[in-house]
Amino acid sequence: MRLTFIQPDGAATTLDADGGPTAMHVATRHNVPGLPAECGGQCICVTCMVDVDDAWAAKLPPPGEDEMDMLSDTLGEVPPGRRLSCQIQLAPGLDGLVLRIPGGQGPV
Repeated sequence: MRLTFIQPDGAATTLDADGGPTAMHVATRHNVPGLPAECGGQCICVTCMVDVDDAWAAKLPPPGEDEMDMLSDTLGEVPPGRRLSCQIQLAPGLDGLVLRIPGGQGPV
């Protein structure tokens, strides 16, 4: 399975998931810039935000209540497609998933 992370400047990095359980795990294993993931995937720091394109968003389960609470508490209004990469569980149907990294993360 492969994932592509796109930086705010448009630079793209495509990585093998190598069995990572979530998009955040793949990003942190490969030191993807812009995703500090300070809490290590506990859904409490909002430092692993990504934007999911509409085409891919339909293939993901909707965000859970905890994820939406964290995003809305941090951002106020949550942009369409904004997710926490620690909550994006990788599955075979997500091969080729493209995630855009926003220009800034939550509190670090």
